[in-house]
Amino acid sequence: MIFALLAGIAISFIIYRLVYDGAPQGIPRVGKPGGIGYLIAALRYTTKSEEVLDEADRMFGGRPYAIPTLGGWIIVLSAEHIETLRTSNDSIFNQPIQVNENLRLDHTMNNMQQKIPFQATVTRNEVTKGIATFIPEILEESTLAMEEIFRPPSGSEYVSLPLFHTMTHMIGRISNHAVMGTELCRNEHFVHAVVNFAETLMIYSQLLNWTPNVPGLRSLVYFILSSIWGGSKQPKAFIKPYLVKRLEERKVSNDHPFNIAEFILDNAPLELASDVDDLAMRILNLNFGSIHTSSIFLSQALFEMAQMSTQDIENMRKEVREVLDQEGGWNKSALNRFWKIDSILREVGRMHGLSFFGMNRLTIASGKLPDGVVIPAGYQVTVNLKNIHRDPQVYSNPHVFDPFRFSKLRETEDSNVKYGFTTVDNFFLAFGAGRHACPGRFFASMELKIIIAIILLNYEFKLPDGEVTRPKNIVFAGGVIPPTKEHLLFKPRS
Repeated sequence: MIFALLAGIAISFIIYRLVYDGAPQGIPRVGKPGGIGYLIAALRYTTKSEEVLDEADRMFGGRPYAIPTLGGWIIVLSAEHIETLRTSNDSIFNQPIQVNENLRLDHTMNNMQQKIPFQATVTRNEVTKGIATFIPEILEESTLAMEEIFRPPSGSEYVSLPLFHTMTHMIGRISNHAVMGTELCRNEHFVHAVVNFAETLMIYSQLLNWTPNVPGLRSLVYFILSSIWGGSKQPKAFIKPYLVKRLEERKVSNDHPFNIAEFILDNAPLELASDVDDLAMRILNLNFGSIHTSSIFLSQALFEMAQMSTQDIENMRKEVREVLDQEGGWNKSALNRFWKIDSILREVGRMHGLSFFGMNRLTIASGKLPDGVVIPAGYQVTVNLKNIHRDPQVYSNPHVFDPFRFSKLRETEDSNVKYGFTTVDNFFLAFGAGRHACPGRFFASMELKIIIAIILLNYEFKLPDGEVTRPKNIVFAGGVIPPTKEHLLFKPRS
């Protein structure tokens, strides 16, 4: 059935594009004009994104240009346009609508996620303010999870683990300790369901974006996909009973647990306060953001650390030990002083990130850029992050992964914050910028620093025997993820 579905999507897409090219007027384009030219360019972009972007940058020299993709046209802007997008009030270059369309939330979640996005406010306010309280819980769950996961089999010195898969499930468990507590986060069936939701959502949204916007067609495609591989139904089967129980308990007691689900219940608008299905979807929304982003950053960091020198790793361990001793243990002040871990995470964002693109917006009205270029309504605009993050005018040796690039800068300049992992500016856009910058980055930073510090203190890890450099990323349709099947070896330290 799945092959028939994919064939149907492909055929309908080809027919649609042969009839309707839809190129933005006044913007130079990649590829040849017409439906055939569109299809050839879109397929090449899908499989060779980096090559297409590099060629386009050389060809257009910083001017806006349009790339045909299987999901429609993307207009690529340069560094000089960042400020326009950053300061946009969504009246022309709109971020919430773009997110809704990119992830097809009306199918993969529901259409209320961006209409009333109170879960983002919860993340920005309550979750960020509660980080100090969450630290002991994340520390406890991380320690327990690693003791189980990194235990070598009998008779072996190391355990060999598919890194990205393992880290994704570990993040799913650890994050949900802060979301709903230990009962669900230690339930393997729930963790599997919520991780599957996060992983398949990206696949589903990609396929839905490739499906022509014919009434009912995308709904049919999502129904078939989720019937085969699962969707929100499976994790909601665990979350909804938890929420029903909590709503009943809140009627008779003001003694509330301190967790993210409780923040959702506290902040739900009146019309949604008893809508258990919507509340469960808010929790899934937060899970998607946490699992997707944190597992990628963690896997990339560990792959990079596995090829570092023994001395560099020991220097990282030394910093963690000294800071914990000076700050009296695991607390917010200590995490803020893990400069070397922080530097590696920021360098992961600079060199790898999640995509070659950032600051994605949808033009909901015709807009003029400062250089006079007019962007027609109805098109996605984006910024080429690779050019910005590897600009030799900003970064020395920009194509080299320098794990301590930013910790060295923090040591030589007055500001301790400027080069931090969670700091966003026009030259570091892994989390976006302006009022739409990722609100969950502070929680993610706390979680990732704790996990990496525990690994440094308690485990040895290395690439498989015979390998000296990390495996290459998977690049597909502009997205960047760590290799999904490559292993790292772990063992407890003596």
